[in-house]
Formats: sequence, C-alpha cells, structure tokens
Amino acid sequence: MHTHTRFFSGLAALLMAAGAAAQPVVNVDAAHLGATVSPRLYGIFFEEINHAGDGGLYAELVQNRSFEDDADRPIHWTEIAGAKASLVTDGLLNDRQAHALRLEISKPAQGVRNDGYWGMNFRQQTTYTFSAWIKAEKAYKGKMIVSLSKSNGGYIGQTAVTLNLKAGKWTPIKDIKVLAEASDAEGRLALTFTEPGTLCLDVVSLFPPTYRGRPNGCRIDLAELLEALHPKFMRFPGGCYVEGQTTPRNNLHNRFEWKNTVGPIEQRPGHLSVNWGYNITDGFGYHEMLQLSEDLGAEPLFVVNVGLGHGWMQPYDQLEEYIQEALDAIEYANGDAKTTKWGAERAKNGHPEPFGLRLLEVGNENANFYFDSNRDQSEHYFDRYIQFYRAIKAKYPDVQIIGNVESWGTDEPSWRSQHPVDILDEHYYRSPSWFEKNFHKYDNYDRNGPKIYIGEYAVTQGYGVNGHLTAALGEAIYMQGLERNSDIVIMGSYAPIFVNEHNPAWRPDMIRFNASQSFGTPSYHVQQMMANNIGTRVVPVEVNGNTLAPTIGHRIGFSTWGTKAEFRNLEVKDKEGKVLLKSLTPDPSPKGEGSDYLEEMAKSFTSKSSKVYTPLSPWRGDGGEAGRRARAMGSVWQLTPDGTLQQQNQRAEGSVLLNTTVLPDDYDLHVQARRMEGNEGFIIVFGAEDDENLIWWNLGGWGNGQHAIEHMADGGKNTLAAQQGHLEEGRWYDVEIQVRGASARCLLDGQLIHEFSLPERQSLYANATLDERTGEYIVKLVNPTRARQNARIKLNGATVTQGRAIVLASENGSDENSMRAQLNVSPVEQPIHISEPTSVIMAPVPPFSLNILRLKK
Repeated sequence: MHTHTRFFSGLAALLMAAGAAAQPVVNVDAAHLGATVSPRLYGIFFEEINHAGDGGLYAELVQNRSFEDDADRPIHWTEIAGAKASLVTDGLLNDRQAHALRLEISKPAQGVRNDGYWGMNFRQQTTYTFSAWIKAEKAYKGKMIVSLSKSNGGYIGQTAVTLNLKAGKWTPIKDIKVLAEASDAEGRLALTFTEPGTLCLDVVSLFPPTYRGRPNGCRIDLAELLEALHPKFMRFPGGCYVEGQTTPRNNLHNRFEWKNTVGPIEQRPGHLSVNWGYNITDGFGYHEMLQLSEDLGAEPLFVVNVGLGHGWMQPYDQLEEYIQEALDAIEYANGDAKTTKWGAERAKNGHPEPFGLRLLEVGNENANFYFDSNRDQSEHYFDRYIQFYRAIKAKYPDVQIIGNVESWGTDEPSWRSQHPVDILDEHYYRSPSWFEKNFHKYDNYDRNGPKIYIGEYAVTQGYGVNGHLTAALGEAIYMQGLERNSDIVIMGSYAPIFVNEHNPAWRPDMIRFNASQSFGTPSYHVQQMMANNIGTRVVPVEVNGNTLAPTIGHRIGFSTWGTKAEFRNLEVKDKEGKVLLKSLTPDPSPKGEGSDYLEEMAKSFTSKSSKVYTPLSPWRGDGGEAGRRARAMGSVWQLTPDGTLQQQNQRAEGSVLLNTTVLPDDYDLHVQARRMEGNEGFIIVFGAEDDENLIWWNLGGWGNGQHAIEHMADGGKNTLAAQQGHLEEGRWYDVEIQVRGASARCLLDGQLIHEFSLPERQSLYANATLDERTGEYIVKLVNPTRARQNARIKLNGATVTQGRAIVLASENGSDENSMRAQLNVSPVEQPIHISEPTSVIMAPVPPFSLNILRLKK
C-alpha cells in the first residue's frame, strides 16, 4: 500500500534548515495492548507561592484589604488630598481582625487610594463589585465616592454610596457596582468622602467578574488556563505553605489552618506566609479550593499537616488536634449537610452537596532522613503518619492515603516503613538531562507495592529565564515514561503553577502573569498537550535507530561565577604536539597597550559582534537569578600588557568568552589560572560549539568547595563528574584538559581530577496509547536534539485512515515565551493526509519538538 503524508508544512523552513535527517523506526504494537491508563494520571498542584493566590488566581483586587500586612502602617494605601490615615487596634470589627484603618477627613474629596497587586486591571464596560465595613466615631451623614482611578490620575468609573452611620457601630457596605467606562491595566481604587469626619474602614474589597460567576471567586483568565489542562485532580494547598515556618511573631501559627479560611471573609484572620514572604488573606481558602476543583472537573487532593514545619514541631505523641483537624476537613468536604457539624457549615457556605474528597496526603516532604530530629521536617514521620492513617481509615475507609518519601538527596526514594499506605508521593526538581535519562525510571518498579504519585516535578536547573523549550521537552520525555507505566504511576502534577512577575520567589513556573496579562511557558504547553491527548490503554512501542553518537565540541574559552579571575600562558596542541593556539605576548613598547596587540588578540578571541573582548551573549542555558544577573551585567574582560587575561567583574555569573578557532577532535589544552576575589574559583570552557552547547570545568565552584564537569546542551545542563575541591586565593594553578573524541581527562597541577566520556543520547523518544473512546492511536514523539528526524511509524496489527498532528517546536531549545512574545513557543495543529488505509506513516519530526499524532483506525 502507498500513503501520501503531508504535515508540519508550517515548519517547512525549520525542517529545511535542520540538517541531514536520521530515520528512526517507531514500531507500535497495536496487536498487543498493555495496561489501562490511569484515569487520574495528569492533574495540577496549587500552592500559595509567588502570589499565586492573593494577587493572582484569587480575583480580589485590593491588596491589604484588612490592614494586616504591616503592624505599623497601612501599606499599599495612600492618602488623598490631605486626609490622615493610621492603623488602630481597638474597637475592631471582630476578634478575628487585628487592625483597622482610621481615616480623618477634614474637607470634602479627601480619602485613600489602594494600588492593588501592582495595579488593578480595569476593562471598559466591565462592572466591578465593591464591599467594605465602615464605622464613624460620631454620627456621620455624607457620601463615599467609590472610584476606579487611572494609573496616571483621573477616574474611569464612579459610584456614590450614601452613608448614614451611627456613632461607633460597624456597618456593612455590600455589592456596590462600579462600571469602568474605559480600560486601564494598572488602575487603582479610590475612596473619597463628601463630608468631614473620622471614620474607620476594614475588609475593603473590590472584585471583577469571576470564573463561573463564583462569589469570592477566581480570576477568569488564570482559571481558564487551568481549565484548558483538563486536570483530573487538584492537589492543595501546598507545599511548604502547609507547614509554615517559625518566627518570633507567629510561632507555628503561620501554617495553613483550614478552619480559619472558610466562612465570610471578615471572619478570616489571614496569616503571614513566612515560607514565601507575604501576608495571605485566606480569601482563597479551603472551600474555594474545593469549589475550584469541582468547577475544573478535578478530584480534590488535600494535604494535611502532621505537626511538623520549618523550625517547629508538635510532639509526635500529642497530635490529637492535628488528627481531628484532618478528620474535620474530610467531614467539611463530604459530610451530610443535615447530620454533621462541618457538612452543615459547608452548606451554610453555599454548597449543600458533598464535594467528594477521596484523596488525602499526610504531610508534605516530611519523610526525608532525620527521623530523630526536625532538621529536615521529618521527626518521627512514620510514627505520626500511622496515627493519621488509622484514624482516617476507621472513619472514612474509602479515602486513599498518600504518604511521603524522600524529596531530595536521592533518585530512588522509598517507603521505609512497614505501615500500610495507598500511594507514595515522589518529588523531582532536576535538569533537562535528568528527566530525559529517566524515561525508563518506572519500567522496573514493583507492581505489587504502593502506587506512585509524582506530586511535584519540574526542570529547575538549566531552564533559561521563564522556562525554555529544552526544559519542557525534558519534562515531556519523563511524562512519556509515566504514561507507559501508568499502571504503577497513577498521578502526576507539575510544580509550581503560577508566578506573579512582581514576586518570583521560585522559578520556573508554568503560568506567568501580571495584573492584566498571563501566558503559559513551553512547560505549560507540554502539560496541556500531554493531558489532552491521552488514551485509555498503553500500546507497546519499540524504537530502532534513534541513538546519536556523542561528540565534544571544538572550541575553548573562559568563564567565572561570582569571582574575579585571571588566565595566562594558554597553549593548545593537537595529538602530534603541533601548537594550534598560544597566548600572544604583547609588544613591550608603549603602543603595546594599544591597538596593535589587541588587534592580534582579536584574531584569536572575539565575540559574536567581532569586537575585541566584548563577551558573547551570556550562556542562556543557565537559569535562575544568577543567569539573569549575568545577562544584565556581562563581564569585564581585559588583557594586560604581560599577556594575562582578566575577568574583573566579581558579580558576573556564567558569562562566556569563547575562542573562534575550530579545533580537531583530539587536542590538549594547557593554561594557568587563579582566583582573585570572590566566593568561587574559575571556569575553563572546552568542547564548545556555541554559548549554549559546551562543556566547562568549574574549579572551586559551589562556594569554593567542589570541582565539577558540567555539560550544557541546547540550553540544558548536566553534571558529568564532580568531587570535592578548594582553590587558594591568588595562587596560580596549572590546568590541563586532554580531549580525545568524546572523552576527556582533566588534570590540576598534574593530578588527574576527572576522567569521563559523553554518554550516547537518544535522538527520539516515543510512546503510544489507544483511545478506545474515539478509536485513535495516539503516538507521542519527542526530539530533544537539533537534528531533524524522519520517523517511520509502523502500526503492527492495525491500519489508519486519517489523522492529525499537534506540534510544539522552535528553532532553538533555548527559545522561551515572555510577556511580549507570549506565543513564541506554542503548539500548532495540522492534518495528516492519508490517501488510503495504511499501517505505515512517515513523520518528519522537527528539531526541539514534541509531536502528538492522533491516528484514527
């Protein structure tokens, strides 16, 4: 039979530029179906971090609405026209509030303004709902003008509220509607008054329209991004947020306590999240989380505290309060509205029917290594766990209990207890190459043991700025392994979801937003594509011809990390001893400090802009704040008259100066180097093709405590070899690197420190499922390399008649999305044209791509 397949046409230019194509064969064994795919496999994990809730998903526009964010002053509020504002702690609205705002109005048009969470997004012809509590020291008659203020002054919407206040009595102002007559992405809320008087305000709130019209609900665009993932479960509320952290101010009471987060918002005291550094209103509380889970069609998964937190612990034999808190939480979610206390409370709060909570996790990352103390929040974890397990199972036998295993320090976490457990929660924050290498991680897991939930995972090493495509493809490969093994791995959720761009306490995150805009990173698109294209049965897959021979690049260079350093006496020879590169000795004459010898050096060391000692664009594969600082600051490279190359910017981190000479496969590099000032040593770059694909020897890294070989490939980073090591300040060291094809030996002062060979790499990763509901075979192909693949897909035991392809690809693995280019890396869908029934599909697989083929029988 013949088939004519044309797709990915929109990527034609990319394919033409990708170089010679390999042709792996993907054998899909359609005749022998495997395990049933877990119906819960892909979900989401919400944690209050990065202003993910307050200032994000929770739609409240007023920041510090209850005046609890600071004990001394009403931050985020400013006085208008000479009004006097101060905090008071007496005569409060109720015993749940600690402060209120006292406002002295001496003349008309005075008042206060709130700046929101880095601005309020007002949209033309949209109605906003205002509410507040107010009282007067003396009887007060006048009007309060509720105004939507423009960021640069003036108003785009106003409503006057007539006040007739009795002295000393708190009065609710509810459901005041204000129409925005124009748009402003960084607006403010202004409250002004028509008559003099002394007033107190508390719980001042302004809501836009919310997701599904829920009162006290969610921001529409952010909730819709979650909805597009079609999550099967939602884990909440954290994370470290569950545990809290000891402070002199709050002790252990900054942990999440669900009973403080339900009911009217004026009855919620809020609390300081010490872990993530800001005050929480608790407006997006337990009830709202359950409601959002239901609205998303996701099963709720609640995480409870086991009496452990960061810097505090409750004795493990005094956990009655914590266990009862967990039991009451289940009753709130599931209890009968007429016969149970907490079920009745749920109904009072607007949800008479049970939410159906069936998943509960006992602790968050509390089973690490120090069970004899609380050094890593693990003190007597299993003794704590079993008390919760027995109490919950005795009353709610249908609730599945999730236990903790090690969350760091090992790639092989395990349940180190004889206690029964239903599901284990594994967490992995690693590099793109780690996720790629763990494609087969779960192939040999014990099928008779507990089921596995990957509760938190993400590329957090070598991800770029917001999260690049290479990071997302590493995660996609790992997810392919989860799908193939979803008889044992029954759930998985990326973490974290959200980051407000004004408060990036953790990077990366799969949804980035500000007051008015939001977008998904490549990791978000991977999560969406994988979750929305999953079948019901695993189909066995075998791929042939998909390995790439490892190669070490052919250029050398230098870098530093938080340290000033110097380099001299560079010499590079081929294996026959011929000198290929050598440091130039400058002309000793006065003009030697000028253009003559610098021009000579320019022949050897240049940048992309061909300017002498202007460094290359900083290495984009490095993520986090350090990489951003490197990009912002660059480096200061200078050549002294005696031929010493200096990097003089102690703050520079990871900026690379590459040599333009292309070296042979085999060469020896010699150089002398020393650290001058700073916390670390120096870096010798070798095996480089460009500033995203290189190997470097990081000497005296990690606070001058370790030497390591790090491999950067297409924006991802992996450690190939490491050992303890320290460099003395000001001492010259002799560095030698012997490169032989795909292997290298690294010597320091003549002593062998590292010897390694690059491992083979797969050029294509594949898995498949059958969707028995639609009759489609879903074949997923990930190409994490820069080489185009022409995959031959053979369906053994089936023929297909039509299909479509969903492709996430870009020219470079380091490509990202940003607020200015929100869809720079985003999926496209195209038909697969099949002229007659066939069992063979030819699929051009672009470089750096996730490809999902839906092939209909």
